[in-house]
Amino acid sequence: MPAPTTTRPKLRAAAAANKLPLTATFLLLLPLGFVATHRAFSGGVVAVSASVAEERHREERVLLDGDNNKDSNADAAAVERHCAGTLHRDVCASTLATIPNLAQKPLRDVISDVVARAAAAVRASSSNCSSYLGRPHGHGLRLRDRLALSDCLDLFGRTLAQLGTAADELSAGNRTAEESIAGVQTVLSAALTNQYTCLDGFVDPSASEDGRVRPYIQGRIYHVAHLVSNSLAMVRRLPQRRRRRRLLEGYGRVRRDGFPSWMSAADRRRLQQQVVKADMVVAKDGSGNFTTVSDAVAAAPNNSEARFVIYIKEGGYFENVEVGAEKTNLMFVGDGMWKTVIKASRNVVDNSTTFRSATLGQSPALHCMHSFSLWLTWRSATH
Repeated sequence: MPAPTTTRPKLRAAAAANKLPLTATFLLLLPLGFVATHRAFSGGVVAVSASVAEERHREERVLLDGDNNKDSNADAAAVERHCAGTLHRDVCASTLATIPNLAQKPLRDVISDVVARAAAAVRASSSNCSSYLGRPHGHGLRLRDRLALSDCLDLFGRTLAQLGTAADELSAGNRTAEESIAGVQTVLSAALTNQYTCLDGFVDPSASEDGRVRPYIQGRIYHVAHLVSNSLAMVRRLPQRRRRRRLLEGYGRVRRDGFPSWMSAADRRRLQQQVVKADMVVAKDGSGNFTTVSDAVAAAPNNSEARFVIYIKEGGYFENVEVGAEKTNLMFVGDGMWKTVIKASRNVVDNSTTFRSATLGQSPALHCMHSFSLWLTWRSATH
């Protein structure tokens, strides 16, 4: 006999009062056996679904861990490979370990990353040295220490420019591989020398009480030197074509005509000319544009891409000439050996640092801050 029509509304009301879901409300109207069976079946579906999801998650985690292990092993092998032949392997390994996806990077990109870290270390060293000079009244620093710190700041600026040039050369696509590698080796070698030149300006702590600054700055500077040294070692492993060219000590590979391989055709022609056209003339008697070499250098263009020739007439010029890093592509032409002479009297005895006296084989009176900013020659010149 069918249930009274009032039964269903009562059941719905009861379901609502107990906050039963709509499916449960519907199931209440079905036979109890069917309801029990449906509940068991639904629970089984939920349990199976959860089990499948967990298993899939475990499989994905295993695959991911496996990929990570493979990447880690590949990166470790890349560190071992790239650091082979470097002088400071611990520094090399710790540096390369911070480079993501190392195993997938070509060697040029790896070197670029090391150069970038060297530049960051140079900026840190520069800030450290500036903090000493910025203290009130030099904080008891001796004159020699202040001069040495000032030299270091100049050298750091030069080093940053050289590291920037190295980075550009490594990414340049408009030069041959051999030219690019030679350029990188040149600027990195100069950057490495700068760090030891900086430290040479301080008195040895074991020999004098003046050495109170060096112990506090040398750690950062040595770190820069080690980074640059390692990058230079890796550059030597870059592939390059072998050419039959002679090696000239101090100049690298040379052409058959005796000029370095990196010298442009225009510069070779200029040096072979008997008469060189001057852009500016220095003469003590006032017959030129300037009477001192320093004034001529100051008036020369900054960051010039073309060669700028300064003709220095016969005479003795008693001055310390500073050629800044921004004075690129300068060429000095004189009237001959012992005719055009630039000289000064700076020396270590009077508290001048090595950097400011006899610098890297140049005349003590002529101090150049850029690797490619100064050429010296003796020719006839016109203007």
